[in-house]
Amino acid sequence: MNYSFPVAALVAVFLGACANPINRATFDNYSETCAVAESNGRLDVAEEACYRALVNTDWGNLGPELKSQALYNLGRIKRGLSKFGEAEQLFKESLAIEDKLPVPSEQKIGRRLLELSVSLAAQDKWSDGARYLERVLPLTEKFSPREQAYASEVLSQYGRHLAAGATDSDLAARFEAKAKALR
Repeated sequence: MNYSFPVAALVAVFLGACANPINRATFDNYSETCAVAESNGRLDVAEEACYRALVNTDWGNLGPELKSQALYNLGRIKRGLSKFGEAEQLFKESLAIEDKLPVPSEQKIGRRLLELSVSLAAQDKWSDGARYLERVLPLTEKFSPREQAYASEVLSQYGRHLAAGATDSDLAARFEAKAKALR
């Protein structure tokens, strides 16, 4: 009896379940194209490249860390293109992955929370965004100076909006205080 076909099929399935180096190289190329296009202000090109990088994380079984990064990168591009609903979903997916990692990165979680809150504010979902932004407060110390400046601006905007709406003056004051501390 010839068992070569079933053995070959099992080997193919086993290899397909492993991370594929070709997909990793393709992921890296698309990620670099995305970053260059973004820095050149070509968000339409960046959107396509970031999307393709994301697809390669699934096709190549590249793992949750790279998938989270690809979701986050595409979310930032979508936000830049004013596709706030799409950005919201991408940031939520990325955040869910980061929260489940064996060793979650507070800095990465903080970045995702911050971007998610910005996308929600752009959709006039300030209350929803405030819940996520509140989680950022203890994480800002992990940010780079540039990220702290951005966080300060977001916190200040939220503080002013919440104070004007008189929805949660205590939280508004906490946001404003943290924004000042980051300046």
